[in-house]
Amino acid sequence: MNEELCESLQPILKLELARGNEIESINVMSWTNCSYAVNLKNKMDHASVSNLALPETVQKWECQDSHYSLQSGYSCSKSKHSIAGPL
Repeated sequence: MNEELCESLQPILKLELARGNEIESINVMSWTNCSYAVNLKNKMDHASVSNLALPETVQKWECQDSHYSLQSGYSCSKSKHSIAGPL
């Protein structure tokens, strides 16, 4: 598992790795609202993530802007970390 990712997002990463997803890349200070981003190789299982008990600081997001990677994932407003996979 990735020990740099904030504690709030670790359960999501653990779930995704357990189901066979892989970390494709990690970006540090990748965009202004995110200081640390874990990018997964495959689509995330959002239905399973919704069953996790996550803090209120974790919010789902989606980017459909073709100027950027088309992704969906979760960010933590406290740590400014993110985990995402392709749409």
